[in-house]
Amino acid sequence: MNRIAKNISWMTFSSVSVKPLWFVFITYVCIRYMGLEQYGAMTAALALMGICDGSLTLGSSDFTTRELSRDETNTNLFFSNFLVSRIFFSLIAVGLGLVIRMFISGNSGIEVVIFAGTYVFARNVLEYCRALYRAREVFKYEAYSTILEKVLVIGFGTYALLKVPTASSALLGMSTGMFITFVLNLGWVLRRIARFDLKLISLNFFRKVMPKAVPLGLSSIFVLLYYRTDSIMIEAFEGELVTGQYGIAFRITEAMVLLPYIVTSVLLPRLSALHDSDGRQFNKMFRKGMLGMGAAALLASLAVYALAPVIIPLIDSSIEAVPAIALLRILVIAFALSAVNQMMITHLTATNRQNVLAGILAFAAAFNIGLNFFLIPSWSAPGAAVATVATQVVIGLLFWIVLTKTISTPGMPIPTD
Repeated sequence: MNRIAKNISWMTFSSVSVKPLWFVFITYVCIRYMGLEQYGAMTAALALMGICDGSLTLGSSDFTTRELSRDETNTNLFFSNFLVSRIFFSLIAVGLGLVIRMFISGNSGIEVVIFAGTYVFARNVLEYCRALYRAREVFKYEAYSTILEKVLVIGFGTYALLKVPTASSALLGMSTGMFITFVLNLGWVLRRIARFDLKLISLNFFRKVMPKAVPLGLSSIFVLLYYRTDSIMIEAFEGELVTGQYGIAFRITEAMVLLPYIVTSVLLPRLSALHDSDGRQFNKMFRKGMLGMGAAALLASLAVYALAPVIIPLIDSSIEAVPAIALLRILVIAFALSAVNQMMITHLTATNRQNVLAGILAFAAAFNIGLNFFLIPSWSAPGAAVATVATQVVIGLLFWIVLTKTISTPGMPIPTD
């Protein structure tokens, strides 16, 4: 438990150091200089590229963290194969995103999508380096990496925004900072953790691991779909201004996701290592994580709900931003539910139940997209926010049913002793 507390402390240190600056940059600074419509265009472009790129990661990050936390002797094998596949498929994703954007809107604002794709590409490959940090439970490396990333991305992004106050300019600067961060982290991984060896790259490796990794990858795709599709659909139905209003509320709740991210990032490798070896300790750790996460998320949500009329004007005091207050109050409910759901996702990942996880999240993604198609034309952005809350409720119920049934499954860790 001391090591877990230490790792959470490292992650908290990095987040407290730079995440508030990131939040100010990605909301107040960007909106202040580029305006709400350009901000809406940037939000939609990042959402589109995030879906495309995340759809082709093949579940390699969580799979690597889980497997190498149990046996680190395969580190070079995993690193060599998955690094190449990450780069290859991320490049394909950028091209796919461009094609989709041109199909929806023609050549209008295509440069925003190109720079958004570059940013997401660099971030996605960087994320694989961090998967190796987590597998070794050296979270101080991830902490330093996060600080470096935010300093460079904010620095280059602000400089570009001051020079040319547009979404494409900001994304160009952000991409530059993210790419430099990736290169420096890659060098660190090569020096300290893994060796890249072309001889280890083989289709045989992918044939063996893909049946286990792909369900985790599908789960990530489905999460991206129900978290990011709403911005794309709002832009298509309602335009960039409404997308910008939704984007303000979304960015605030996205910043709040930092809490479950820190906790589950630290717990996944430890729970994975305990699976099959110490079921009682696994159950104890999971139960404490659930209780702590639920209490912290509830308190944070209540605070943001009450302070929404104060928070939104601090970011954008214009009359155009007023609808974001109601949107934030709806989305913060979804955050509280998603924080608890994230713990159950971690449980299913650590216990090798990726097929069940993928099935639940597939249903959730289809449910969310269907609700968005029905609610956005009638209710505009509030409809998308309500769809997000409803989806989290459905996910939570399905997860709880599955985890409750585990009690009768011999040899499986369960949420209670």
